[in-house]
This record gives sequence, C-alpha cells and structure tokens, in this order.
Amino acid sequence: MGGDYEPYEWQVGDPADWGDSVGVPDIPYMGYIDGDDDGDDWEPPRNSRNAYVQELVDRALNLKDQRRHWEAVAVINMAIEESPNDFNLYNIRAIIWEDKGEFEHALKDYNRSLAMFNSQVVKNNKARLLWMMSNDEKFYTKNYTKALEYINEALKLTADEDDRKKFLRSKGEILDLMERWKEAYICYLLAADLYDKVERVEEQEKQLKNTTDTLICIAGTRFYHDHRPLNDGETVDLIRESDNEHDSDAIRVEIEGKTAGYVANSSNTLIREAKSASEIRDIIKENQKAKIMFTYIDRYVIAKLI
Repeated sequence: MGGDYEPYEWQVGDPADWGDSVGVPDIPYMGYIDGDDDGDDWEPPRNSRNAYVQELVDRALNLKDQRRHWEAVAVINMAIEESPNDFNLYNIRAIIWEDKGEFEHALKDYNRSLAMFNSQVVKNNKARLLWMMSNDEKFYTKNYTKALEYINEALKLTADEDDRKKFLRSKGEILDLMERWKEAYICYLLAADLYDKVERVEEQEKQLKNTTDTLICIAGTRFYHDHRPLNDGETVDLIRESDNEHDSDAIRVEIEGKTAGYVANSSNTLIREAKSASEIRDIIKENQKAKIMFTYIDRYVIAKLI
C-alpha cells in the first residue's frame, strides 16, 4: 500500500498545514481564505488540480491583489468552466467579488460553494461577509431587522471565536439602534465572556417578575450626588416637587438632604415593571422612602417603596 501513496500537494485556498512538506508555504497563504483555521476542519479528499486550472487560480488571485477585479473574475470563470465541481473555486470567486465590494455576488458564490460541500472554511468566510453587510447601510438601508438577520446568520455559521465576539458586539450595536437595550447588553457581556454578569441579569429579571413591591426607576443619577452611583441597599427619600417647571408630577430623590436624581416619568427611562412618578405621586407619604435594589443592565436604577 505504501508504494501506491501519492503525496497531496497544497493548493491555493487550502489551510497552510495541509499536504506534505513539499509545496506547503512557510506562512499561511491568504489567511482570509483559510479562516485562521488550525487544521481541525475536515475537508473532502481532492485530487490535485490540473496545472492549467492551478495556473488560472494563481493568476486570478494575483489580479485581485492588483485590484484588477474584473480581470480576476474573468480568469477564475475560466477555471470554473474547466473544473465546475471544485467547490473552492466558487469560494475564491466569492472572495474576489467581496474584495471588489460586490457583496451580493459574493454571497451567491459562497452559497454555491456550500451547496457543493459544507466546508467550515467557506462558512467562516460567508459569516464575515454577512457581518460586513450587517454594518453597511447600502444593504440594510436603516432596516435594522434586516441587519439583525445578517448578523444572526453570521453567528450561526462561524466557528472562529474572535469573529464570534466581534459579531456579538455588532449585534449589540444593532439592538441598541432598535432600542432593545437588554438584548444589546447581553450581547456585549457575551462578547466579553462576562457570563457571571449574564447570570446576574437573569436573576434580576426573576426578581422584577416575581416581586409584589411597588418599584420605581431613578433617573438622572449621573447629574447629581457628586456623580456617585447609588449602591444596592441604600435608602433614599422621595419628595414631591409640585412647583417643578418641567413636570408638576416630579418626585425628587434625596440622600442625606442632597438630590440624587428623580423618579423616572417617561417611557425611555422606565422599565415595564416599574411605576412612573405620575403613577405614585398621590400614593406616596410625606416622608416616603425607597430602597435601592440594583442597577439593571447598567441603565436603570431600580428601587422599591418602603
């Protein structure tokens, strides 16, 4: 059997550590193609491309590097005509399209390649393309739902940990634009591997859902109290401010006689489980106090009436 062994020769687009020592470059060739692969992704066995197809591939990639994209596409098309069942040729053409900024053409070719073989290398490349599309207004035209679809698919496809974190940060930014604050916050935590904080948010949500206490949000804390954050367990005083020229339902929050903020009274400073200043104005006592429970998703200071 040893006499029948034919060494596999490295080809453009293969991970750098494939093949035998002969023909494998000293450094990864076009790491963008191999997706920073560590050699763990199994690929189907392939016979070496014939010399003509390999020459076309080399020429197309050289033209791409010179920014002569249309010529590169024409040359890789010749390679595809010669070897139409080589999934990696479609992957390479997609990379040329992508480098030219023709993202829709690139997406079609990544899909063609994956329809021929479910390569993780190609999936990683497609995921990066979808990430770029999710950040390009030309493709989502401020339709953030579409951008979210792109980034969600990218997250499903990628096996690259650095890309996953980058995609999660982008997803958080999109969700921020959609004013889906909690989901955005969770994405940022996951991107930073702060799983303990994700668990803390889940615990806080259970408290919010199950409590029978009257809850309030305290807004404007960064403008008062010498910019010191309110700590969990602190007790604050609630004082009606009927003569407030901006809001006659205003309720001032004080600590030791100093203003620490105001009870939230607008939809963008409240969570669903909390009461607004207008809702509690007529039920609070003259010496009403509240106890700080926690700060929710680094955005809402939650307190309960006591």
